[in-house]
Amino acid sequence: NRELELEFLRSMADEEHIMKIGDESDYKRWLWEARCKFRDFVHALELKRRRKNLNLEQRPYNDALNNFHNMMDRIDSFKMAVKKRLRKIEELWPNLTAFYFVDGAPATNNAIENYYSTSLKTHRKRQLKTSGIEDQMKLSAMKRAGIFERPQKTLLEAFLMFIPFLDTG
Repeated sequence: NRELELEFLRSMADEEHIMKIGDESDYKRWLWEARCKFRDFVHALELKRRRKNLNLEQRPYNDALNNFHNMMDRIDSFKMAVKKRLRKIEELWPNLTAFYFVDGAPATNNAIENYYSTSLKTHRKRQLKTSGIEDQMKLSAMKRAGIFERPQKTLLEAFLMFIPFLDTG
């Protein structure tokens, strides 16, 4: 829920209309100062939340779904990069919203990422990048299933199963 940030931006948008009318150099200076003010405002909100040990309030699932559908209805009005991102979110929507359906699940994986970024050595971090971690998970599952244990039969015994009985008499 980013209502406070949106309200701050709305108030700045009113001021921006006035600044656009004036000199371009004044507008650029104002724009730079406005960005700094906004960053400071967001930073102050985050510090306040951290000090109180609060998380950012989450919208209910239905509100999030409605907001997303509203954006998808207006997808043609966005730039190409935003369209691409929205389509990717649409494709991954079940994965991105799975935390809504599990009690106590965090909305982000920041805790896991922080743990691995501080506990693993650099070469292991590189191995576990997105494609690498999927391979690592498959490998771990195969190890748990016992696929890499010593085979019950030797290779020679396996070949002998396909050779017909020899007449030794």
